[in-house]
Amino acid sequence: ISYNCEICGNFTYRGPKAFQRHFAEWRHAHGMRCLGIPNTAHFANVTLIEDAVALWHKLKAVKAKERWLPEQEEEYEDSLGNVVNKRTFEDLSRQGLL
Repeated sequence: ISYNCEICGNFTYRGPKAFQRHFAEWRHAHGMRCLGIPNTAHFANVTLIEDAVALWHKLKAVKAKERWLPEQEEEYEDSLGNVVNKRTFEDLSRQGLL
C-alpha cells in the first residue's frame, strides 16, 4: 500500500506506519512551513494542500471569534459593587449616575 502526500511534494510513502510517521518528519514540516501553516496536531492525516489551507483558514476564524475583545468584554465595578461592561460604565459616568 502506498500513500502520497502533496504537502511533501507528492512524495510516496510505502505502508501505513511510514505514512503516519512522516507527519512528524522534516519534509512534511518544511512543506507546512512553506505554506505558512504551523505543523500542529490539527493537521494530522491532512495530505492535500487545498485541505490544509482550508483547515488553516477555518482554525484562524475560530480563534478570532474566541479572542478576548476588551472594548466589548472589559468589565467595570461601580462604588456599590455592581459589575457592568465598559460601554455601560462610560454611559452611566457621563450621565453622572455613578
